[in-house]
Amino acid sequence: MSYTTSRMWRSDQSKEYEAFARARCNYTHIAPLSPVVPRTWPEWIKHRLLIQEEAQSQELRRLAIKTLVSRIQETIEEYQPPFADKTFEDHLSSVLARESIWLPSYTAPPDREQAPWPTHDEMKHEENQRGKSGYCRFLPLPRTPGEFTSNWKQRSPIVPFQFDEVGHLNGEEEEGSPEHETDENMLLLVGNFLLKELEC
Repeated sequence: MSYTTSRMWRSDQSKEYEAFARARCNYTHIAPLSPVVPRTWPEWIKHRLLIQEEAQSQELRRLAIKTLVSRIQETIEEYQPPFADKTFEDHLSSVLARESIWLPSYTAPPDREQAPWPTHDEMKHEENQRGKSGYCRFLPLPRTPGEFTSNWKQRSPIVPFQFDEVGHLNGEEEEGSPEHETDENMLLLVGNFLLKELEC
């Protein structure tokens, strides 16, 4: 008995037919009654061509998307931060120039106390009962700083800026109140559809 390292050459057609024979053997166990399984050699060739065409179309789509993304990136201008990253010390918001705590670098004005972050007990106060009290799920009110040992209920809330007021009681503003009065000119300038969305 002799052993050699010679290799036998096989054509692509014979390799494909061997793959078809293996698949047909597996199909008899996996899906013997399936109408979509290729059972003859022409059906197998048609099936393989469809797979190759789908793979080629997916590759073309990937290349088109890649080309489109590269073109978009070339046309996108570099982002410029608002006010060229300039900070203001007037304690006014960037939009509407109103007094607010929501500033890029907030430091409390000299005449206003800085509220500490609420404690764990304060965060858990009332928990799910807030829905019954009419308040939405907001953070606790900012309170004046006090001693570490003092209860948070003993510290009075800091009056928020008018621009920062949120969380009114449900139904607090009734129909006919100044908050619900709509100027006639507002309908012409803004539009009835937008006003209805704002009232919701």
